[in-house]
Amino acid sequence: MENQNHTHLIWPVQSPYKIAYRDPLTGFLTLLPYIDLQWKIKIWGIAIGQMVFKLTHEAGTDWNTAMTYTDLCRGTVPTTAELDIAFAHKSGFNELVQLLRSKNVAAEPWNDGWYWSNENNGDTATVIDMADGKAELILKRIKNGYVRLLSRRIATNKPLSVRYPLVYLEDGVFKISYDLDLSRKEQLWGIQLGKKYFCLCQEPTKQTWYQAVEKAKELSTDLVRISLPKKEMFDEPAKYRDSINDALMKLRAYGVKVDLWEDKSLQYLTSSEYLDHYVTWWHEMIPKDIPKTCRFIGENRKHGTILI
Repeated sequence: MENQNHTHLIWPVQSPYKIAYRDPLTGFLTLLPYIDLQWKIKIWGIAIGQMVFKLTHEAGTDWNTAMTYTDLCRGTVPTTAELDIAFAHKSGFNELVQLLRSKNVAAEPWNDGWYWSNENNGDTATVIDMADGKAELILKRIKNGYVRLLSRRIATNKPLSVRYPLVYLEDGVFKISYDLDLSRKEQLWGIQLGKKYFCLCQEPTKQTWYQAVEKAKELSTDLVRISLPKKEMFDEPAKYRDSINDALMKLRAYGVKVDLWEDKSLQYLTSSEYLDHYVTWWHEMIPKDIPKTCRFIGENRKHGTILI
């Protein structure tokens, strides 16, 4: 699973592009580095920096009519400089459009042809030809100019949430936040599932039960305890695996290192044991000396829940 680059619903997109989601009440746009197919009805455009180009064209028309187009996001006809930037990113933009279209999101690539800018001089206006990026003056009354609106109505200071509480390891103790704080990204340790703090990553190699117990002791301190989960602690990850993986994939889109949860049939190590065997979530008895997938849990030794 560690090589999977998307889930069923969450598809990270590469910089410098972000997906712009429209608030249906205010028209403000939220820029996210992933496609969330649960919200595909809200997707308005693709952002290049702080410029958001609408996913679809308006009806091709003359310049005067084009200048009357607007919508809830206050989209307007771009300047020539903005269209120049769009041309420079045309290939990447169009690739992202194709991905969106493959997920049944209404989106249109840049066409080869004239796009109206908002710049004019008397009876003429400036267009940018998306076939070669060249500017040209044409008569405003010509009706075959393409129109793609641009908006800068971007929501700022909006909390970043992935649905599940996040666990940060700061000052040697675990702290919980309901928001993703990118300034604390390096301290992000885990995700809270039920009442337990599960590490975002599995151990990089499979471990025997004995190796995992020894590693957990090494990672523990006077303030925090690292350990293997009891088998019943896998109830929530097993039941809500897809939802949890969606949350993890969102974190990955922001550059956080995560491992998605593997299929529940795999035999994660547990602390539930009987003689020289441990007991899996599936109630299987596995010899302790067989290497298996290991994901630790953590807890504070001397503190309760600390919210940040």
